[in-house]
Amino acid sequence: MRSNWLEWVVLVVSIVAVVGIVGFLVMDGVMDEGRPPEPIVTLRHGDAYVGEHGWYLPATVGNSGDSAAEAVVIRATATVAGEQEESEVTVDYLPAGTDVEITLAFPDEPDGDVTVLPPGFRLP
Repeated sequence: MRSNWLEWVVLVVSIVAVVGIVGFLVMDGVMDEGRPPEPIVTLRHGDAYVGEHGWYLPATVGNSGDSAAEAVVIRATATVAGEQEESEVTVDYLPAGTDVEITLAFPDEPDGDVTVLPPGFRLP
């Protein structure tokens, strides 16, 4: 049986694709700095809103580390009507290099700044 030029083109393209993917995976493994998870919380005050059950403050939780984090606990505190209030959200799984949208809730709009404590998390 004689092979034609199309079979050779498909063979070369397949070999290049496989070598490229393997090369990428090897380089990704070698270049991985192995940094631990680093959850970072960014509050979006401009997107805050009043709802039926209180005041809501959207936020973004990102992981700038090289490994994932589990059970990331985000705890924010604020003074509302003279009382110290706390809002807590848990993100079940936060892969490396990703962002998750969350919303913190308070009974009413805070009198001053909202303070986010450093997130606690578990390593998978």
